[in-house]
Amino acid sequence: MKILLISHWYQPIKSPVKRMVRMAEFLAKKHNVTVLTSLPSYPTGILPKEYRGQLWVKSFENNVKIFRVWDFPTPNMGFIKRTFNHLMFVFSCCVAVLFMPTFDLVIVSSPNFFSGLAGLFARRIGGGKFIFDVRDLWPDSAFELGYKSNGLIKKILKNLEKYYYLRANKIFCATEEIRQTIIEMGTPQNKVVALLNTVNTNIFKPIKINRQKLGLLPQDFIIIYVGSLTQVQNLKTVIEAASILKKYPKIKILMVGEGEDKGNLITAAENAKLKNMSFINSQPTEKIVELINAADLGIISLSKNKFFSDNALPTKTSEYLGCGKPIVACAGKNLKELIEKNQVGIVVAPGDSQMLAKAILELYQNPQKLKKFSQNARQLAIRQFSDDNFYRVLEENLL
Repeated sequence: MKILLISHWYQPIKSPVKRMVRMAEFLAKKHNVTVLTSLPSYPTGILPKEYRGQLWVKSFENNVKIFRVWDFPTPNMGFIKRTFNHLMFVFSCCVAVLFMPTFDLVIVSSPNFFSGLAGLFARRIGGGKFIFDVRDLWPDSAFELGYKSNGLIKKILKNLEKYYYLRANKIFCATEEIRQTIIEMGTPQNKVVALLNTVNTNIFKPIKINRQKLGLLPQDFIIIYVGSLTQVQNLKTVIEAASILKKYPKIKILMVGEGEDKGNLITAAENAKLKNMSFINSQPTEKIVELINAADLGIISLSKNKFFSDNALPTKTSEYLGCGKPIVACAGKNLKELIEKNQVGIVVAPGDSQMLAKAILELYQNPQKLKKFSQNARQLAIRQFSDDNFYRVLEENLL
């Protein structure tokens, strides 16, 4: 089968591409797979030298044909420029599709929410089936973030969302909560599938690490955050918790990743004179595995906004669990149920830095509880968040 995957972002971008890379490379084992994506400038807006001055670039990686198109590179900040960036990607995709062969199946990853238009155009040209992969509920996410728009624009975007769901032959959802929301909108239950973000548990697994080789002290109690440093993550809560924990010099927090809020977070940490917090740039997978294994527990912070906190299940969740790391999370319904039901960590309300600090301190002072959570974490990763589960659900629901 000839399959086209449309994803605004793809490797070598570190985030948020893991889901689509996993999907593309698995499908390429049995099918002819092409990925239509952008020239890699996310999140800084800066293109690597080899892509500058190019309108499109073709390559072949891990049995996947990759067709990269220009999308008006811009930093991941500022509503107008980002929207133009998203729309330009869709326009470039539609032009590219005119010069491509037809496909039996088109899979579109959202967000970029508007990518669905390119997917429907490709389907119209080629007559194949259409799967809409929903990682986040747009346009509701944009509205919840406070992006202002008049009633007409909101109505148009909501109708476009419903149109995607109507026209899709199958809808993949990154969380069960997203699935339920789409069903409640009137979408037939049998075409909406929960395809959870998983991890390669043969790579993300417990390994012994020499902390000193990573510049870390053996006696420290290390908490790690891995992922996007954006306002949606509400990471000021972690800064505030670190400030509360300053009187415990062995407790250290590592923040690994990039994002539009990174500069603000570094400034806030410097202003608070936090010697217990360090920032590390994005790292390749093998380094991320080492850093997570060097830590005692992983941290997740989500927005105070109930819409976000209740629906989110970040990819970092499965990465921490795979390495057998307990989780301390500022999170809502979805993550709270998962963590507490499986006894793999502690959950507090989003934005509550006092309770976050208390949760960290509880595990710091209770090594037996930490060990129990660690054992449960690895077991949960194997049982529910292994890539084998992702591939099984994906294969069972291909059209």
